[in-house]
Amino acid sequence: MLVNNFSESCAQYENFQIWDIENMNDFLNGNKVLEEIFKIDYKMPVTEFVERRAEIEQSDMEIMKNLLDQVGDKHFYIFTHYDPNHQVLIHMQDTKVMNFGIDIKEVSPEHVYVVIMDKIAKQGFTTA
Repeated sequence: MLVNNFSESCAQYENFQIWDIENMNDFLNGNKVLEEIFKIDYKMPVTEFVERRAEIEQSDMEIMKNLLDQVGDKHFYIFTHYDPNHQVLIHMQDTKVMNFGIDIKEVSPEHVYVVIMDKIAKQGFTTA
């Protein structure tokens, strides 16, 4: 699922990872779940993506967002070099709200990045 307002909701997540995606091949072959969702949604295996790309009207970014939004057990925050989402992360790093394990300012302008995280389970009362 895609995360909006990450700066306001970051405390609700844990187990952060940053996925550096060089191209659509990296993205589509990065996870078996994404391969399956792609095959169902776009009616083709990922191995045919390049040759049949013209059949899909969505941009690469729209495809990525569509697929990631359907993954139910992980949460995702997508950014590219100096887009508004990246600016949020830079501010969070500069104000020491978060440490990403890398200098978040130093990302490739040619890549797409995805912050992968888990939602923290709510602790509630149990009844006996």
